[in-house]
Amino acid sequence: MIILLGIVSVSTTVLYNCISNMMCKKVLTSNNLIYKFNSIVYAVCSFLFCFLLLNEKMSFYTFLMGVTFGVVTTLGGLYKMHALSEGPMHMTLLITTSSMIIPTMSGLFWGEKFSILKFLITFILIGFIYLSIGRGAETKINLSWAFYCLLAFIFQGSIGVLQKIHQSSVHRSEISGFLFVSFICSAVFCRLRIKGKVNGKEGTGKKYILLAVVCGLCTFSMNYINLKLSGILPSQLFFPLINGSSIIFSSLFEVFLFKERLNRRQLLGLAGGIGSLILMCIVP
Repeated sequence: MIILLGIVSVSTTVLYNCISNMMCKKVLTSNNLIYKFNSIVYAVCSFLFCFLLLNEKMSFYTFLMGVTFGVVTTLGGLYKMHALSEGPMHMTLLITTSSMIIPTMSGLFWGEKFSILKFLITFILIGFIYLSIGRGAETKINLSWAFYCLLAFIFQGSIGVLQKIHQSSVHRSEISGFLFVSFICSAVFCRLRIKGKVNGKEGTGKKYILLAVVCGLCTFSMNYINLKLSGILPSQLFFPLINGSSIIFSSLFEVFLFKERLNRRQLLGLAGGIGSLILMCIVP
């Protein structure tokens, strides 16, 4: 059952990443369109979790954790966007991907067994992910970029820690309430970020709305499953495996779907990344 949940989580994440990639390249050409798209995604998630919440109680603890999770998740994404706009993409993605180290190590606070081999493989996985990322146009590094990267690293790394904290509490069964509050906060934030009217037919077309709804369903699925699995699997296995698998397989699907060509460096990164994920599951 755990393996099946993991497969569904990675599959929905990959689908979400592929749709987002396509939308960003062809449709989401302005901040307003991006925020409107995300507000629809988060609204879909909020509706689904609200529906599940009808059969579930929500404590004040879960409410506060949900607000915190929503704010941290939103800020992590926002600072990553700022970092991408200020500096080199490949370095930004390396730093934000490396944030998985934070929740991976957090298991020590819950008395989980520490594996030096898994810890080393996590670093190796991050290295191969870095190789698999296309460099694109070079951009100069500046202090603003470094500052945004640091904030993105901290906030994105804290997402997994907050999942672990909630799932280690006596309120761990209140998953729907936790995520409902989180996505309400995210949806409101995105709506407030929209300035004036959204220009262009892309923001009102049926395809735009449909893909936003599909992304909402994917986000709902992967967040529900990941929150559940974070309380079941050891941190040193769960966070590198789920995050690494999503990135590696998203890259593979982009090659097949968008006909992107890979150089030797990227091929080595993808092959090494897959090998690292397999080792992660095998080593004690």
